[in-house]
Amino acid sequence: MNNWRLRLAHKLPFYYGWVVLGSSILPSYSARPLMAIATLTVFLVPMTEQFGWSRGLFSGAVSLGGICGIIISPIVGRIIDHRGSSLLISVSSAVVGCCSIGIATVGQVWAFYALYVPARTVFASPLELGTSLAISNWFIRRRALALNILSIGQGTGLALIPLSAQFLIGNWGWRTAWASLGLYTLIIGILPPLLLMVRRPEDIG
Repeated sequence: MNNWRLRLAHKLPFYYGWVVLGSSILPSYSARPLMAIATLTVFLVPMTEQFGWSRGLFSGAVSLGGICGIIISPIVGRIIDHRGSSLLISVSSAVVGCCSIGIATVGQVWAFYALYVPARTVFASPLELGTSLAISNWFIRRRALALNILSIGQGTGLALIPLSAQFLIGNWGWRTAWASLGLYTLIIGILPPLLLMVRRPEDIG
């Protein structure tokens, strides 16, 4: 598969690392903000009021997902060292998107935990480590700039995804909001890193 990436890299009028950066920004813009606390807060009132869950019970999924993310971090690091970031980022985006769509169907708190915690786990570890290490592998002199651009993309998502969730909830309800944002994540978060991301410059010559 690196053959066509090599041809693409040679045809581009700019450094291929910027393509890798763009492929990292998309999941950072969609998948990570979707499982951020700011986004979950938007869903807190409509979901807890409908099901009668306590806010503490609802928010506990965030803490549990964060703990799980810390636990799997060493494993994630080994995977990235041996396999690179592209497949891991794509799979993580798929997990977030599918879990989000699944949350749209829940009616019990255990089902919410079963779907939100895995998504929050990949938010806390694979997506964070995968994107930042992918950039670090491709940039040396401009590494700080590239990482700042990645942070801007993520920050933009953290600002817009909760607003989008609020808009969708206000017009069509929280179930449609979860499903729509999950589908959006699947569309832009899987293929770009899978098809365009390369582990390091040496892999394409």
